[in-house]
Amino acid sequence: MEHKRRLSPILVAIISVMLVVIVFAIVVYRYSNRCFTGYNVMSETKRNDSNTAKYISYNGNLLKYSRDGASALNAAGEVIWTGGYEMERPQVDICGDYVVIADIGGKDLYVYNGSDSGTKMEMALPIEKVRVASQGVVAVLMKEEESDVINIYNPYSSADPLLVEVPTNISDDGYPMDFDISADGYSLVTSNLAVANGAIDNKVSFYNFTDVGQDKNRLVGGKKLGESMIANIAFLTDDKVAIFYQNGFSIYKDMKQPEEICKQTFKNEIKSVAYNESNIAVVESKNGEKNPLHIYDLSGHESLSTDIDYEYDSLSLYDGELIFSSNQKCNVLRINGREKFDFTFDRRVEFFLPSLGNSKYFLIDDNTIEQIKLSGN
Repeated sequence: MEHKRRLSPILVAIISVMLVVIVFAIVVYRYSNRCFTGYNVMSETKRNDSNTAKYISYNGNLLKYSRDGASALNAAGEVIWTGGYEMERPQVDICGDYVVIADIGGKDLYVYNGSDSGTKMEMALPIEKVRVASQGVVAVLMKEEESDVINIYNPYSSADPLLVEVPTNISDDGYPMDFDISADGYSLVTSNLAVANGAIDNKVSFYNFTDVGQDKNRLVGGKKLGESMIANIAFLTDDKVAIFYQNGFSIYKDMKQPEEICKQTFKNEIKSVAYNESNIAVVESKNGEKNPLHIYDLSGHESLSTDIDYEYDSLSLYDGELIFSSNQKCNVLRINGREKFDFTFDRRVEFFLPSLGNSKYFLIDDNTIEQIKLSGN
């Protein structure tokens, strides 16, 4: 009689566990990559402001600002902090808990640390642009007839708030176009546009405020870019900065000895960009066709290249998601290329912003602030 070989109990147990793990992994993958087609309202708060108020994401909560004040709100619509001011053209920048709001064309700015009603500073010259670092240090571009200046201040020093002055002579250096300060406050990158003998010359300059920069009058690097227009400068980490052009971008590392580690050039002009401390997303402008979308890590390696046909007015990147939104349409795309949310609203939506919690967002229309959770598939 022929005897059949039986599997040992240990081997059966191992195979059973492996099957459970595989099934579990498949379920988790499908769940984490599903596309939601609807949502449930978790909480709702009536708006008590005018339609001129703007909302932006602030540490998973909301920052509301207008010409007559700002406030931070949690998911339930409760006020975390508030600050009053009077401005014609408020401009906001956020880094960590700190918020700076400046009156563009005016001379006042306020710095909020997330716990009080703000610290006011009055500049000597009209403000053109402002940025804040993670400890509340602010960099301010101010306008003068013959020379612009970028000053860096500690708003909490009553004795001598001015930390650094970076003068710019328009006749020699050209017009400042953009700048950014690192989150730690130790580095500054600026771009200037000059016109000489009918030729356009763009350049980028790197400043460092540690002991290394002191030895070099704070200027530790620079690069002339010719006619390549610089559209935006953005620090990605304390030691990496992105320089965006009309049709590409570069990444520089080591703000004590700046080195270009990546340069990407596209066939078409850039329509929009979004970035965070992990990724850069670029959408090319391709009229009448789908728009190419590219996602890169901070070393310049492309992780995704695809075409999108979303109609959107704003693009933002939060954690591992790209949010494309317009008045009535929203698409959320994971950076792995899997779509997370595709929805057309039956009303005008002013803002669609991320909230704390899995698949939770803020939905803001003319009358209400809703915290929603995605549903359906």
